[in-house]
Amino acid sequence: MAHREVPEIDFDHHSEEYGRDPWAANTELATRCPVAHSPHHGGFYVVTGYEQVADVARRPEVFSSAHELPNTPGRPQGTIIPASTFRALPLEMDPPEFLEWRRTLNRFFSPKAARQLRPRIQAFATWCVDQCVEKGETDLVLDLSNAVPALLTLDIVGLPMDNWRRYADAVHALAYTPSGAPEYQRVEAGFAMLVNEVRETIPRRRANPKGDLISFLTQVEVDGKKIGDADIVAVCNAMIAGGMDTTTALLASAFEYLDRDRAARRRLIEEPATVPRACEEFLRYFTPVVCVGRTVMRDDEIGGFPVSRGDRVLISWAAANLDAEVFPDPLTVDFDRDTRKHAAFGIGMHRCIGRHIAQTDFEIVVNEVLRRLPDYRLVEGAAERYATVGQINGYVKMPARFTPGPRTGPGVATAGELLPDLKLDL
Repeated sequence: MAHREVPEIDFDHHSEEYGRDPWAANTELATRCPVAHSPHHGGFYVVTGYEQVADVARRPEVFSSAHELPNTPGRPQGTIIPASTFRALPLEMDPPEFLEWRRTLNRFFSPKAARQLRPRIQAFATWCVDQCVEKGETDLVLDLSNAVPALLTLDIVGLPMDNWRRYADAVHALAYTPSGAPEYQRVEAGFAMLVNEVRETIPRRRANPKGDLISFLTQVEVDGKKIGDADIVAVCNAMIAGGMDTTTALLASAFEYLDRDRAARRRLIEEPATVPRACEEFLRYFTPVVCVGRTVMRDDEIGGFPVSRGDRVLISWAAANLDAEVFPDPLTVDFDRDTRKHAAFGIGMHRCIGRHIAQTDFEIVVNEVLRRLPDYRLVEGAAERYATVGQINGYVKMPARFTPGPRTGPGVATAGELLPDLKLDL
């Protein structure tokens, strides 16, 4: 195929302009120039067409996900543009090493494990709704959409839940704070505090393993070797970031949409079996993880456009999910749509390992809210979207009001007292 000149565009996925209406920007890019180049953040290629996105995602030997520091040209810089100081495993690995890690971790994130977690997710969802149900007002992000995934993630990882609110807020802030903002260093420090908690927990779990992820990682072997502390921290980084705010963003977007579309809300209340299908369509339309980065490992091409070793490439899951060639009438939310090809969990071997847990989390929280807060209304003008959706497309907060109801869970239990220690039958 003859090489074509790559269009140069003024595109910054972290800009406020993009954050105001990513749907318009994504559809325009996918239609006008599915492969383009942006000068921002040191320069990178932007890939938005479904076919081109899938091509990049399925060729890890050319387009690397690996994260190696220091970030110098020609070395893999991970899946975030600009590169993060935190490494996430196995997400930021390439084959063959990635395959060994993935096989090992699949045991902990299997559909069977997700089914075993249902009672715990339900307990957390019931507890969170109980904290607000008698008052008739809540914040659908801070009190529910962020709280339930945070409690579940800390439970799975094996961290104490006494400080769950502080940890949840730290991960939430890291997702919506632009990397160039004055407060970003403070936000990163908050996440570093959580990472340090993981680091301090590792030796305790080596000596006295339980049923959580840290314990699992201290006991298993990858390619015949025990996992070192630094790699355990990196796996937990990925689990915490992926398990908390991504599900938070999806839930918040769903609640905002169901506030606008009352017929859709009535359908989900009357037909709760539709909620899993609605989850997949919300994933397509509100794609929480908007895009990911890759590093070009050798001279190659994307859709006929040349790329060179060391180039950075941004593939947009969100734009691919709006490609009309794959999803007709893509700007319409349709619970009956065939969403099997949606890219919200990624495409190829790096597809999200925690997707089964995320889908279960979504289903339980949505059903709990629609069952117990069926007439919720967002406080007009109070919901606040992320100023930047360069990583996650979500909401900072979402105050709402509803008709008060009764508590249904344990009357005096705290979040940390709800359940016995986690134990999965792997």
